[in-house]
Amino acid sequence: MAAAAGAEGDDPAGAAPAQEEQQQSSLLGRRCRVAGNLGTIRWGPGHVAAPPPKQRPPGAEGGVDAPPGPLTVEVAGVEYDDPGVGKHDGTHQGERLFTCPQGFGSFVKAEKVELGISMQTALATKYFDGLLPQAASKSRVSEAVDALGFTDSKGREKAMAVEFVGRYGVEQRQQRLEGFVEIALAETNLETRYPEDVWEGDWCLPNLKSLWLDKTLLHEWADVRAICEKCPCLEWLSLAKLRLQPLIVGSYLPEPRGAPVNVVCSGLVIKPYYCRVKTLVLNGTGITWDSLRALDVAGVFPQLENLHLAHNDLTEGVPDFGSEPSVDPPFSNLRSLVLDANGIKDWRVLQRACTSFPKLEQLHLNMNLLGETLDGLAEAAADQTPRRLVALFLNENRLSSWRDIGALSSYSVLELKAQRIPLTDGDSPLASPMLLRQIFIALMPTVMRLNASEVTGKERVAAERYFLGLASQDANKMIAALRETCNVDCHATRLRGIHGEVVGGDATEEAQAHRSSLVHSLVQVSLRPVGGAILDQPTASKRLPHTMTVGELKRLCQTIFKQVPFDRIRLQLADSALPFGIPLDDEARELGFYGVGDGAEIRVDDAQDFAKAGKK
Repeated sequence: MAAAAGAEGDDPAGAAPAQEEQQQSSLLGRRCRVAGNLGTIRWGPGHVAAPPPKQRPPGAEGGVDAPPGPLTVEVAGVEYDDPGVGKHDGTHQGERLFTCPQGFGSFVKAEKVELGISMQTALATKYFDGLLPQAASKSRVSEAVDALGFTDSKGREKAMAVEFVGRYGVEQRQQRLEGFVEIALAETNLETRYPEDVWEGDWCLPNLKSLWLDKTLLHEWADVRAICEKCPCLEWLSLAKLRLQPLIVGSYLPEPRGAPVNVVCSGLVIKPYYCRVKTLVLNGTGITWDSLRALDVAGVFPQLENLHLAHNDLTEGVPDFGSEPSVDPPFSNLRSLVLDANGIKDWRVLQRACTSFPKLEQLHLNMNLLGETLDGLAEAAADQTPRRLVALFLNENRLSSWRDIGALSSYSVLELKAQRIPLTDGDSPLASPMLLRQIFIALMPTVMRLNASEVTGKERVAAERYFLGLASQDANKMIAALRETCNVDCHATRLRGIHGEVVGGDATEEAQAHRSSLVHSLVQVSLRPVGGAILDQPTASKRLPHTMTVGELKRLCQTIFKQVPFDRIRLQLADSALPFGIPLDDEARELGFYGVGDGAEIRVDDAQDFAKAGKK
């Protein structure tokens, strides 16, 4: 097999001869790369009949036919990781040579298939080019001198010698492995821990904290464990997009391929295996919970706290480990679990995650199908299991009913994200992000950060009083839906103890429709300059989206009134009942939060004026 990438070869015209079976068996299952695409060798390599050479068209004048090529060509059957890269399912001319899904298989010329390299070679190739066997060795301490081409004032091409001052020192510092804190070997051909073909004797990366091995050719967990042994302080390990061998609980994790038989003679220090990895990224690896349990039983990652499992088709999210008394959930110290984009529909995933991982603090369920069905919604709402969960992320799910919101309100979290969902993106009068935010704040007294924005005390008071007005309306459709999964009366009693009875208000269906229409429309706003440096400029009239933030409006004002820098702009919403207006002091808030409507006047002031007045 060659080590250079290239284009794919044509489909073969024959099958591999029997005498090549021994060579085929040595490469079957090996990971490879073809023209940048990852795959697995499923057949070959073997010699097959070569396609016929191209001939001149009949009757063509001049030229000669191409010389006859070889009768056979060596190819390998490759199953690619990604769909659409291959051409077939492993069948050629009616004969099945290997099996894979349609569109994943292809036959590739052997010289265009890149096989894996060792950990040392991957490191040396990227960081220590001078240490590779094919590189020339330095005989003396000198700086590199290169020829730099340039064009002079008369358009003539010239060259001059340029010395890279300090290059030798940089290379010498890089060659000290203890200087590495982060290493990225993603998309290299790293496949194995062994052989040790660059450095002789014992070696390690003693201060390495983060290691990225995404889209490499690693295939065996034994090699992953052996690499971790060389990184005693490693805390972050990313293995995204790998195709690692599945494991069975209780199975012995063998020594990696190519490991020395006599450990003492190899110069390795004999000591118990201990791994400090706290964050493990396994996105898009096809990992299963059985393999994760096997890793935990084998003690590969005893200190793991953060586990990323996005894009793995784990449709149940977290299995029900409690259904089998003899089965324990893995990683008892887990604090953060990422299950984004796994096609999860069952709301019971919330309960199972908190039960299986008692120390869990953050649960990421973005880009799933929660809300598409009502499966497990009642159980999630009634779950009173003690838990440490403080952050829940549900962006881009199918939350389309207020029943879902009522169920979520039973989770006493400090941070919640639920954006880009049907409940706020639809055409209903109740489809308002601002309304959803108010309901969440009123029903969840512990939430401090909602949709990446801090919940202020003023906002909580307004939201809770608004909800009290809604709760008194028995015919309100939203309140009726919330009652199905949460105790609205209990929340109302709690809020009355804080705010007393709320009299009047505009908490009606018409008011909700009006709030929603403001979100999706533009409002006419007058920007009146009142700062000393811009007082002589005319008032600007603009149509602005109700969802524009204060920070965005300040940038707009800075482009209009250029004499005042961005960091000195102060905005106030004019209010006839207040002598100085309402300060727009939170740059993350939307204009709608402050009640900016059609015809509003916003005063643009200069903070420097306040500083001068204070000195006087």
